[in-house]
Amino acid sequence: MAALFTALLAAFLSGYFMRDLGSEQQSSLASAGEANAVSVADNSSKTQKSEAAKQNKIVQLVQASQTNAYKNTVPVFINQSVQTAEQQPVITVQIQSAEQLLVTIESLSAQQKAPAEIRDSKEFQQLLSLLATDPIARRDLLERFLKVSGTPLGDTLSLALAMSGGGQEIPEIKAAAVQLLRSGTAAQRLNALQLLGQTNGTEPGVRAMVLDILRHESNANPQLAMAAMATFSQKGVVSQGEYQEVMGTIVPLLHSEDPQVRQSSLQVLSQWAGRDQAALQTFTEATHDADPGVRSLAITTLGQGGFAYNSVRDTLLSALQNPDEAPIVKAATQQALEGFPLDEQALAIYQAHISNPMNQQTQVGFN
Repeated sequence: MAALFTALLAAFLSGYFMRDLGSEQQSSLASAGEANAVSVADNSSKTQKSEAAKQNKIVQLVQASQTNAYKNTVPVFINQSVQTAEQQPVITVQIQSAEQLLVTIESLSAQQKAPAEIRDSKEFQQLLSLLATDPIARRDLLERFLKVSGTPLGDTLSLALAMSGGGQEIPEIKAAAVQLLRSGTAAQRLNALQLLGQTNGTEPGVRAMVLDILRHESNANPQLAMAAMATFSQKGVVSQGEYQEVMGTIVPLLHSEDPQVRQSSLQVLSQWAGRDQAALQTFTEATHDADPGVRSLAITTLGQGGFAYNSVRDTLLSALQNPDEAPIVKAATQQALEGFPLDEQALAIYQAHISNPMNQQTQVGFN
């Protein structure tokens, strides 16, 4: 029994001792682990600091390199700028001769370019400038025109010749126009009339030929009739007999079937007709024409033609108040009324018209 007790006591003491020994070993191992962790952390921190230092060094080197590169490129950039400026070509304007310009214009005409496009071309504009100061160039152009008159190119060259005098009569151009008017074809006579319309060539002999065209060819050839009437754009000094002959030929054309012929005849009458009762009746009747262009021109003539206010008042107010009237006619009526000292009723009608938002696009104000 005693032996058994001794054995149990020895086993108990042995287990207790081993437990303490295990605790100490575990504590030692834990301390060692912590030390190792601190060591690893320190090493990692040192590594990160080392890497950061390397990165900072690289950044510094790159920045220094960029700075040096920029400094090195500045002189090169300046030199290139100077070289570019020195190498820029000098632009010169080459003035072409009349012959060269005509070749280009003829080429445009052969390509069937629109007349307006040819007239707007730089070659045509240069030709006009040259003709204004070079009589030889004008003579050469006139010779070329006589060869191609009656063609689309002839239309363009006749316009260039007509404009070359700056509104002044040029004897050689007028002589060529009269020659074509006497013996040319219908197309050539059209070119001749275009020349005469720009050179004020309506002395008695020429005027008689033009009136003959109007009497016999207006219905068949409205374009020729309009060109003929364009030669009467300025009245000039005429005898009473000549005046009556012109009026007797133009007035019937107010009833032409072609609205452009009617408008052209009204334009001539606005320059030639007097301001008597007969003229007033003619223009008043034209305000009822079927074509708005004719009505607009008639209204304008009544407003600016020297007629008394009381004689045109009702006609103008009627057109302004007509809800079906064309905008172009109402605009002309509004402007015509602005030329008169309106009475109270007329002023109220006028102000109602211009205050209407529908009429604001044609409003020009009242003085």
